Amino acid sequence: MQPAPFTLIADLIEDPSNGWSIGSFGAIGEFTRDAGEATTIHRTAGQIDVVTTRGAIRVRNTALTGVAWDTLSSDGETWGHVLAFCAPWPATGTRVVRFLDHDADAVRAEDRYDRLYDLGVASGCVAMAVRTRDPALIAALDAAEGQALLEVTGIMPIILSAQPHRVLLSPAGRIEVYQPIPASDGESPEGPHTHLLSNLIAKDRAHSSNTPIPDGWQAVLSMHPRSPWRTPLGERHGFRPDIDAAFAPLLDHFGLDEDEVVARQIGASLDDEALSWPTGRRQRHKARIVLRRLHAAGDARVIRWRAVYDRCSD
Repeated sequence: MQPAPFTLIADLIEDPSNGWSIGSFGAIGEFTRDAGEATTIHRTAGQIDVVTTRGAIRVRNTALTGVAWDTLSSDGETWGHVLAFCAPWPATGTRVVRFLDHDADAVRAEDRYDRLYDLGVASGCVAMAVRTRDPALIAALDAAEGQALLEVTGIMPIILSAQPHRVLLSPAGRIEVYQPIPASDGESPEGPHTHLLSNLIAKDRAHSSNTPIPDGWQAVLSMHPRSPWRTPLGERHGFRPDIDAAFAPLLDHFGLDEDEVVARQIGASLDDEALSWPTGRRQRHKARIVLRRLHAAGDARVIRWRAVYDRCSD
Protein backbone atom coordinates (compact mmCIF):
# COMPACT_ATOMS: atom_id res chain seq x y z
CA MET A 1 0.00 0.00 0.00
CA GLN A 2 1.31 3.41 -1.02
CA PRO A 3 0.61 6.98 0.20
CA ALA A 4 -1.87 8.75 -2.07
CA PRO A 5 -1.07 12.41 -2.84
CA PHE A 6 -4.00 14.83 -2.74
CA THR A 7 -3.14 16.20 -6.18
CA LEU A 8 -3.73 12.77 -7.69
CA ILE A 9 -7.05 12.32 -5.89
CA ALA A 10 -8.23 15.80 -6.92
CA ASP A 11 -7.26 15.17 -10.56
CA LEU A 12 -9.24 11.92 -10.52
CA ILE A 13 -12.25 13.66 -8.96
CA GLU A 14 -12.26 16.30 -11.70
CA ASP A 15 -12.67 13.54 -14.31
CA PRO A 16 -16.44 12.85 -14.66
CA SER A 17 -15.82 9.31 -15.91
CA ASN A 18 -14.84 8.27 -12.37
CA GLY A 19 -17.47 7.42 -9.76
CA TRP A 20 -16.90 7.68 -6.00
CA SER A 21 -18.20 6.14 -2.82
CA ILE A 22 -17.87 6.47 0.95
CA GLY A 23 -19.32 3.81 3.21
CA SER A 24 -18.95 0.51 4.98
CA PHE A 25 -20.58 -2.91 4.54
CA GLY A 26 -24.29 -2.23 3.94
CA ALA A 27 -24.22 1.56 4.40
CA ILE A 28 -22.78 3.45 1.45
CA GLY A 29 -23.20 6.63 -0.54
CA GLU A 30 -22.18 7.01 -4.19
CA PHE A 31 -21.42 10.12 -6.21
CA THR A 32 -21.35 10.21 -10.00
CA ARG A 33 -21.95 12.93 -12.57
CA ASP A 34 -22.47 13.07 -16.31
CA ALA A 35 -19.83 14.60 -18.56
CA GLY A 36 -22.22 17.35 -19.72
CA GLU A 37 -23.95 17.91 -16.38
CA ALA A 38 -23.99 21.40 -14.87
CA THR A 39 -21.25 21.21 -12.23
CA THR A 40 -19.45 23.59 -9.89
CA ILE A 41 -15.87 22.67 -9.01
CA HIS A 42 -13.86 24.55 -6.39
CA ARG A 43 -10.30 23.36 -5.85
CA THR A 44 -7.55 24.64 -3.58
CA ALA A 45 -4.31 23.11 -2.29
CA GLY A 46 -6.21 21.68 0.67
CA GLN A 47 -9.67 20.74 -0.63
CA ILE A 48 -11.80 19.99 -3.67
CA ASP A 49 -15.59 20.41 -3.84
CA VAL A 50 -17.68 19.14 -6.76
CA VAL A 51 -21.39 20.01 -6.71
CA THR A 52 -24.32 19.18 -8.99
CA THR A 53 -28.06 19.50 -8.45
CA ARG A 54 -28.11 15.78 -7.54
CA GLY A 55 -25.29 15.60 -5.02
CA ALA A 56 -21.81 16.68 -4.01
CA ILE A 57 -18.41 15.38 -3.00
CA ARG A 58 -15.75 17.07 -0.88
CA VAL A 59 -12.30 15.64 -0.28
CA ARG A 60 -9.69 17.26 1.94
CA ASN A 61 -5.92 17.04 1.77
CA THR A 62 -5.28 14.43 4.46
CA ALA A 63 -3.01 11.41 4.81
CA LEU A 64 -4.53 8.48 2.91
CA THR A 65 -3.07 5.21 1.68
CA GLY A 66 -4.09 3.75 -1.67
CA VAL A 67 -4.75 0.19 -2.75
CA ALA A 68 -5.97 -0.80 -6.25
CA TRP A 69 -7.30 -4.05 -7.63
CA ASP A 70 -9.26 -5.64 -10.45
CA THR A 71 -12.79 -6.85 -9.67
CA LEU A 72 -14.14 -10.12 -11.06
CA SER A 73 -17.55 -9.99 -12.76
CA SER A 74 -19.86 -13.00 -12.53
CA ASP A 75 -20.71 -13.04 -16.26
CA GLY A 76 -17.75 -15.27 -17.11
CA GLU A 77 -15.95 -12.68 -19.28
CA THR A 78 -15.55 -9.18 -17.85
CA TRP A 79 -13.83 -7.36 -15.01
CA GLY A 80 -13.66 -3.90 -13.48
CA HIS A 81 -11.39 -1.78 -11.29
CA VAL A 82 -11.36 -0.11 -7.86
CA LEU A 83 -8.92 2.29 -6.21
CA ALA A 84 -9.55 2.65 -2.48
CA PHE A 85 -8.03 5.35 -0.30
CA CYS A 86 -7.66 3.96 3.20
CA ALA A 87 -7.14 4.96 6.82
CA PRO A 88 -6.46 2.79 9.88
CA TRP A 89 -9.46 0.86 11.20
CA PRO A 90 -10.41 2.31 14.62
CA ALA A 91 -10.55 0.07 17.67
CA THR A 92 -14.04 1.21 18.70
CA GLY A 93 -17.04 2.94 17.20
CA THR A 94 -20.51 4.17 18.16
CA ARG A 95 -23.44 2.65 16.27
CA VAL A 96 -26.45 4.52 17.63
CA VAL A 97 -28.45 7.52 16.45
CA ARG A 98 -26.71 10.77 17.45
CA PHE A 99 -27.40 14.44 16.84
CA LEU A 100 -24.14 15.86 15.53
CA ASP A 101 -24.88 19.57 15.10
CA HIS A 102 -26.14 21.98 12.52
CA ASP A 103 -24.19 21.03 9.40
CA ALA A 104 -21.84 24.01 9.23
CA ASP A 105 -19.54 22.02 6.92
CA ALA A 106 -22.21 21.39 4.28
CA VAL A 107 -20.87 21.85 0.77
CA ARG A 108 -23.69 24.25 -0.18
CA ALA A 109 -24.28 27.36 1.92
CA GLU A 110 -28.08 26.88 1.98
CA ASP A 111 -27.72 23.55 3.82
CA ARG A 112 -25.53 24.77 6.69
CA TYR A 113 -28.37 25.53 9.12
CA ASP A 114 -30.01 22.11 8.77
CA ARG A 115 -29.64 19.52 11.53
CA LEU A 116 -27.25 16.60 10.97
CA TYR A 117 -27.84 13.19 12.60
CA ASP A 118 -25.52 10.19 12.51
CA LEU A 119 -27.76 7.16 11.90
CA GLY A 120 -25.25 4.83 13.55
CA VAL A 121 -25.39 2.28 10.73
CA ALA A 122 -21.86 2.58 9.28
CA SER A 123 -18.76 0.96 10.75
CA GLY A 124 -15.28 2.10 11.72
CA CYS A 125 -14.37 5.69 10.92
CA VAL A 126 -17.24 6.16 8.43
CA ALA A 127 -20.66 7.60 9.30
CA MET A 128 -23.93 7.68 7.37
CA ALA A 129 -25.92 10.75 8.41
CA VAL A 130 -29.11 12.51 7.37
CA ARG A 131 -29.53 16.27 7.16
CA THR A 132 -32.96 17.76 7.63
CA ARG A 133 -35.14 20.68 8.65
CA ASP A 134 -38.31 18.55 8.68
CA PRO A 135 -40.00 18.90 12.12
CA ALA A 136 -41.44 15.36 12.18
CA LEU A 137 -38.12 13.77 11.33
CA ILE A 138 -36.25 15.95 13.81
CA ALA A 139 -38.64 14.89 16.57
CA ALA A 140 -38.30 11.21 15.62
CA LEU A 141 -34.51 11.33 15.51
CA ASP A 142 -34.29 13.24 18.78
CA ALA A 143 -36.45 10.56 20.40
CA ALA A 144 -34.24 7.83 18.89
CA GLU A 145 -30.93 9.22 20.18
CA GLY A 146 -28.78 6.59 21.83
CA GLN A 147 -30.65 3.71 20.16
CA ALA A 148 -29.77 1.49 17.22
CA LEU A 149 -31.66 2.87 14.22
CA LEU A 150 -32.97 -0.47 13.00
CA GLU A 151 -34.46 -1.21 16.43
CA VAL A 152 -36.50 2.01 16.55
CA THR A 153 -40.09 1.16 15.65
CA GLY A 154 -41.68 3.24 12.91
CA ILE A 155 -38.74 5.51 12.14
CA MET A 156 -37.99 4.30 8.61
CA PRO A 157 -41.36 5.45 7.15
CA ILE A 158 -40.74 8.88 8.69
CA ILE A 159 -37.32 9.07 7.03
CA LEU A 160 -38.81 7.99 3.71
CA SER A 161 -41.56 10.60 3.99
CA ALA A 162 -39.18 13.44 4.90
CA GLN A 163 -36.65 12.59 2.14
CA PRO A 164 -33.63 14.11 3.92
CA HIS A 165 -30.26 14.62 2.33
CA ARG A 166 -27.91 11.75 3.09
CA VAL A 167 -24.37 12.64 4.10
CA LEU A 168 -21.54 10.10 4.20
CA LEU A 169 -18.67 11.25 6.39
CA SER A 170 -15.13 9.90 6.66
CA PRO A 171 -11.59 11.14 7.36
CA ALA A 172 -11.30 11.81 3.61
CA GLY A 173 -14.28 14.17 3.47
CA ARG A 174 -17.93 13.69 2.56
CA ILE A 175 -20.44 12.69 -0.09
CA GLU A 176 -23.84 14.38 -0.05
CA VAL A 177 -26.86 12.92 -1.85
CA TYR A 178 -29.79 15.22 -2.65
CA GLN A 179 -31.85 12.81 -4.77
CA PRO A 180 -34.89 11.11 -3.22
CA ILE A 181 -34.71 7.79 -1.41
CA PRO A 182 -36.58 5.22 -3.51
CA ALA A 183 -39.33 3.07 -2.03
CA SER A 184 -38.29 -0.32 -0.67
CA ASP A 185 -39.39 -1.99 -3.90
CA GLY A 186 -37.99 0.76 -6.13
CA GLU A 187 -34.70 1.16 -7.97
CA SER A 188 -31.87 3.50 -7.05
CA PRO A 189 -31.79 6.58 -9.31
CA GLU A 190 -29.00 7.24 -11.76
CA GLY A 191 -26.35 9.49 -10.29
CA PRO A 192 -25.75 10.08 -6.58
CA HIS A 193 -27.62 7.66 -4.31
CA THR A 194 -27.29 5.64 -1.11
CA HIS A 195 -27.75 2.05 0.01
CA LEU A 196 -28.79 0.96 3.50
CA LEU A 197 -28.99 -2.83 3.77
CA SER A 198 -29.93 -4.05 7.24
CA ASN A 199 -28.68 -7.63 6.85
CA LEU A 200 -25.20 -6.39 5.94
CA ILE A 201 -25.13 -3.57 8.49
CA ALA A 202 -25.66 -6.11 11.28
CA LYS A 203 -22.28 -7.67 10.48
CA ASP A 204 -20.47 -4.45 11.54
CA ARG A 205 -17.75 -4.79 8.92
CA ALA A 206 -15.75 -2.33 6.87
CA HIS A 207 -16.26 -4.24 3.62
CA SER A 208 -17.15 -7.60 2.11
CA SER A 209 -14.85 -10.60 2.33
CA ASN A 210 -14.07 -10.20 -1.39
CA THR A 211 -12.44 -6.81 -0.82
CA PRO A 212 -8.64 -7.22 -0.68
CA ILE A 213 -7.89 -4.37 1.71
CA PRO A 214 -5.25 -5.48 4.24
CA ASP A 215 -6.25 -6.12 7.84
CA GLY A 216 -6.23 -3.05 10.04
CA TRP A 217 -7.25 -0.69 7.23
CA GLN A 218 -10.56 0.70 6.01
CA ALA A 219 -11.52 2.37 2.74
CA VAL A 220 -12.65 5.91 3.55
CA LEU A 221 -12.99 6.95 -0.11
CA SER A 222 -13.21 4.68 -3.15
CA MET A 223 -12.89 5.47 -6.84
CA HIS A 224 -14.82 3.42 -9.40
CA PRO A 225 -13.44 4.16 -12.89
CA ARG A 226 -15.38 3.48 -16.03
CA SER A 227 -15.57 -0.21 -16.92
CA PRO A 228 -13.71 -1.36 -20.05
CA TRP A 229 -16.79 -3.47 -20.81
CA ARG A 230 -19.76 -1.23 -19.97
CA THR A 231 -21.10 2.28 -20.38
CA PRO A 232 -21.55 4.47 -17.29
CA LEU A 233 -25.19 3.27 -17.24
CA GLY A 234 -24.08 -0.36 -17.18
CA GLU A 235 -24.92 -1.22 -20.78
CA ARG A 236 -22.60 -3.86 -22.21
CA HIS A 237 -20.28 -3.11 -25.12
CA GLY A 238 -17.19 -4.71 -26.62
CA PHE A 239 -13.91 -4.65 -24.75
CA ARG A 240 -12.24 -1.22 -24.68
CA PRO A 241 -8.50 -1.83 -24.20
CA ASP A 242 -7.87 1.92 -23.98
CA ILE A 243 -10.08 2.19 -20.88
CA ASP A 244 -8.41 -0.85 -19.32
CA ALA A 245 -4.97 0.58 -20.10
CA ALA A 246 -5.87 3.95 -18.55
CA PHE A 247 -6.19 2.29 -15.14
CA ALA A 248 -2.95 0.31 -15.51
CA PRO A 249 -0.62 3.00 -14.05
CA LEU A 250 -2.80 3.19 -10.92
CA LEU A 251 -2.83 -0.59 -10.67
CA ASP A 252 0.95 -0.70 -11.07
CA HIS A 253 1.49 1.91 -8.35
CA PHE A 254 -1.20 0.97 -5.83
CA GLY A 255 -1.75 -2.70 -6.66
CA LEU A 256 -1.30 -5.60 -4.28
CA ASP A 257 2.01 -7.45 -4.33
CA GLU A 258 0.16 -10.79 -4.19
CA ASP A 259 -1.80 -9.87 -7.33
CA GLU A 260 1.42 -9.17 -9.19
CA VAL A 261 2.84 -12.54 -8.09
CA VAL A 262 -0.27 -14.32 -9.39
CA ALA A 263 -0.10 -12.50 -12.74
CA ARG A 264 3.53 -13.50 -13.21
CA GLN A 265 2.87 -17.13 -12.27
CA ILE A 266 -0.06 -17.47 -14.67
CA GLY A 267 1.81 -15.82 -17.52
CA ALA A 268 4.88 -18.00 -17.00
CA SER A 269 2.96 -21.31 -16.99
CA LEU A 270 0.53 -20.84 -19.91
CA ASP A 271 2.53 -23.18 -22.14
CA ASP A 272 3.07 -25.82 -19.48
CA GLU A 273 1.13 -29.05 -19.05
CA ALA A 274 -0.27 -27.79 -15.74
CA LEU A 275 -1.14 -24.18 -15.01
CA SER A 276 0.27 -22.67 -11.82
CA TRP A 277 -3.15 -22.18 -10.26
CA PRO A 278 -3.38 -20.52 -6.82
CA THR A 279 -5.46 -21.85 -3.92
CA GLY A 280 -6.48 -18.68 -2.05
CA ARG A 281 -9.81 -17.03 -2.87
CA ARG A 282 -8.43 -13.61 -3.79
CA GLN A 283 -5.57 -15.19 -5.70
CA ARG A 284 -8.04 -17.29 -7.72
CA HIS A 285 -10.04 -14.16 -8.52
CA LYS A 286 -6.92 -12.43 -9.81
CA ALA A 287 -5.87 -15.50 -11.81
CA ARG A 288 -9.22 -15.60 -13.59
CA ILE A 289 -8.97 -11.90 -14.41
CA VAL A 290 -5.50 -12.51 -15.87
CA LEU A 291 -6.94 -15.21 -18.13
CA ARG A 292 -9.81 -12.95 -19.19
CA ARG A 293 -7.50 -10.04 -19.94
CA LEU A 294 -5.20 -12.24 -22.04
CA HIS A 295 -8.21 -13.70 -23.87
CA ALA A 296 -9.53 -10.21 -24.64
CA ALA A 297 -6.10 -9.38 -26.05
CA GLY A 298 -6.35 -12.36 -28.44
CA ASP A 299 -4.00 -14.81 -26.68
CA ALA A 300 -5.28 -18.23 -27.83
CA ARG A 301 -3.20 -20.07 -25.23
CA VAL A 302 -5.70 -19.22 -22.49
CA ILE A 303 -8.70 -20.88 -24.14
CA ARG A 304 -8.00 -24.32 -22.68
CA TRP A 305 -7.25 -22.89 -19.25
CA ARG A 306 -10.39 -20.79 -19.15
CA ALA A 307 -12.42 -23.90 -19.95
CA VAL A 308 -11.02 -25.47 -16.78
CA TYR A 309 -10.74 -22.56 -14.36
CA ASP A 310 -13.12 -19.81 -15.47
CA ARG A 311 -16.43 -21.53 -16.15
CA CYS A 312 -18.59 -19.89 -13.46
CA SER A 313 -18.61 -17.26 -10.75
CA ASP A 314 -16.43 -17.87 -7.70
